[in-house]
Amino acid sequence: MPRTLALICVAAVSSWGCALSPARIGMDEAQVQARMGKPETVRKGTDGSQIWEYPTGPAGRQTYMVGIGPDRQVREVRQVLSEPYFAKVTSGMSREEVRNILGRPGDVWQFPARNEEVWSWRYQEINPMFFNVMFDRTSGTVRTVQRQEEILWMDENC
Repeated sequence: MPRTLALICVAAVSSWGCALSPARIGMDEAQVQARMGKPETVRKGTDGSQIWEYPTGPAGRQTYMVGIGPDRQVREVRQVLSEPYFAKVTSGMSREEVRNILGRPGDVWQFPARNEEVWSWRYQEINPMFFNVMFDRTSGTVRTVQRQEEILWMDENC
């Protein structure tokens, strides 16, 4: 019985990330907000375009970036917590550059003894994973990145 309850808890937590249905190309802003809600962050382009960010963390495993054109129609929808976007994060990048690629991290940790700040995103490959970006706290730039398998604990008090 405790194992069954634990599996139900894991399934419930995993489904939170799937609760949002992504927007579709051609939708207008009102349709996107009706489907996905208010974006967590809006980045405005000089041409009137916008990128709307929809992170599902810390429990979720997806972050959608919805590109809105100057005509207020959806031009692109990207789920950025995936290998092609992780590969864009390189040593020397700023926090802002990383945030523009991957969106808001699910967790942020400070390690003063190492002069390090770690941003972490949950994502799904074959197994549940974490993508971690280690920043030098002084310079605010990426030192390194790490992919780590998520270990799911079976807690009978879930």
